Amino acid sequence: MKIRLRSAWILVLALLFIVLSIMTINAHAELRLVIVSYEGWEQLQHLASLGLRIINYQGDILAALSHDQQIEQLRRAGFEVIVLDAVSDPELYYLAYPSPADNLAPLSSAKAAYPYGKDVYIVKATPAQAEMLAIRGTKIVKLPDFVVLPRPRARLQAGWVYSPAIQAMVDAVSPTLLIHHVCKLQDDDSLAYCNELGTRYSYATAKLNEAAQYLYNEYVVLGLSVTYGPFVYNSKPMTNVVAELPGVGTDSKHIYIICAHYDSRSDIPYHIAPGADDNASGSAAVLEAARILSQQQFPRTLRFIHFAGEEQGLIGSAHYVVEAFQRGDLIDGVINLDMIGYESVPPNDHIVEVHAGTDLASIALADALIDNISGYSLLLVPQKITEDATSLSDQASFWNYGYPAILGIEDFHQDFNPNYHKTSDTLAHMQTQMMVEYTKACVATLAELASQPSILTPTLTLRQFLPIVLLQ
Repeated sequence: MKIRLRSAWILVLALLFIVLSIMTINAHAELRLVIVSYEGWEQLQHLASLGLRIINYQGDILAALSHDQQIEQLRRAGFEVIVLDAVSDPELYYLAYPSPADNLAPLSSAKAAYPYGKDVYIVKATPAQAEMLAIRGTKIVKLPDFVVLPRPRARLQAGWVYSPAIQAMVDAVSPTLLIHHVCKLQDDDSLAYCNELGTRYSYATAKLNEAAQYLYNEYVVLGLSVTYGPFVYNSKPMTNVVAELPGVGTDSKHIYIICAHYDSRSDIPYHIAPGADDNASGSAAVLEAARILSQQQFPRTLRFIHFAGEEQGLIGSAHYVVEAFQRGDLIDGVINLDMIGYESVPPNDHIVEVHAGTDLASIALADALIDNISGYSLLLVPQKITEDATSLSDQASFWNYGYPAILGIEDFHQDFNPNYHKTSDTLAHMQTQMMVEYTKACVATLAELASQPSILTPTLTLRQFLPIVLLQ
């Protein structure tokens, strides 16, 4: 009996050793950066259900981190898998969009560059190398550790209804205050008011902090709860600024966000990068929306957020969204504003773009914004963009974690701001009425959504656009 028991224990220990060995091998299995081709949303969901660590998806391809056994399983299942790299550090990968598309010389600044989709590459780069890419005109987005596919969300059918109370809020938007905020963000505080010599470059720490302090103080004056959201990137301290108007009642855990990045860039960013249109305009709109909405009470919570590190690849928004996801925040929708103050005169056509992507909840959010533009007779001509929506602004960080989000931006597709990322991006070159109208649209939309239990059912007639890449 003792011999049998001892033999049994030896067998159990041997099996345990084998299991632990397999687990150890799997835990230390070398990750590969791969591209996987797929067809349609159902296949994408199927790949995610298999435990594939997806870090980006667009069109009919995705990028993922996988180990050899998983790669073989995918190939046996009929998926085309291309191995790009052996992963030593998952933090080193970025999407890179050469500008113009055939200007590939800057990619030599990276450790490696791999063709991915149309006019987009995955690059392996240190933060310093990624910054060099950006300096040389390539648009970059840092890839996340993983993405979360959008979850089905119940939406009740609702029609747009005119509200005198919301009309009063729309009418309260102050062009004077919006221009004042742009002045304070573009200028050097040590010089005359509204000068054009300031910078909010994320690596110019003292100047970035001055801008963050200005935003923070404005929310204190409004009586809102406001906090800094500090983080470190490339050994440089940066901070987001987050203000909140708590909801009242049982729906208060549900959150709507209006946000904008407040950092800037130019060809001499440490010294002068006024960034009036990009993106003092969006930050000013967030502040003005907060001023008006903070005078009301809503069932749902409203957050007003300003992100740093956007020009380095959406770093600040990625930091915020990871923390929100870990907290389990119930974010029902995000309106991100980036460059809302420029158009050519002529044609002075007031065309703006609303980037929603293909998630139905994001499309519904875009529909709500567009309906309010029409309903309150605002001087904007919105174009809803779905399949060709850009991922080069902070709403993409929310998309990566399955949150509904849209980008509001000027007509970047047909009416490019020639002062983009230059020292000439100043208030003097803006058409401020665009910023005023966009702010009114956001005030109306947030007041509507924060007051009711659901957003509009999305319209499925999607206008097609030429493939585009918007610049961050």
